[in-house]
Amino acid sequence: MKAIYADLKRARMRPTSSRVAVLQLFHQFPHEHMTADQVFRRVPPETEQCSLASVYRALAQLVDAGLITSAWIGEQRVVYELNRGTRHSHLVCNDCGTIRDIDDSALESQHEAIAAAREFHYTSASLVIFGRCAQCEASLDSSVRRASALHGVDRRAE
Repeated sequence: MKAIYADLKRARMRPTSSRVAVLQLFHQFPHEHMTADQVFRRVPPETEQCSLASVYRALAQLVDAGLITSAWIGEQRVVYELNRGTRHSHLVCNDCGTIRDIDDSALESQHEAIAAAREFHYTSASLVIFGRCAQCEASLDSSVRRASALHGVDRRAE
């Protein structure tokens, strides 16, 4: 809990019950991506004066202070995560919604090179790659095979 108060003090933020509860949640789950609604549902119910609106305010303030980060993950969906001090991109599964971090220095170097080649001062980039995770792909493959077998279609011949 001391780390939460120290983070807020460094950011020159008053430790309101909402800010403390929200930041504590991200410290508990440092690698999770959460929407504002998910954060609100996970905040302990005994937290004083913690409405959905106060969670949104706390999230915006914590992002502005650099303690957490936000990313647009398609269809007007924003997720938040603890700022671990490293830039990264995301893989998002279209089927199950799983979000995975891509920590790739080569990708980061490409972002910097693209900006430099265009005489653009690079500060950050946000890359989101949409697709299907291995589990959903395997599930889809097996259901396609089952459906093909039911209809007498041999997909291997195509």
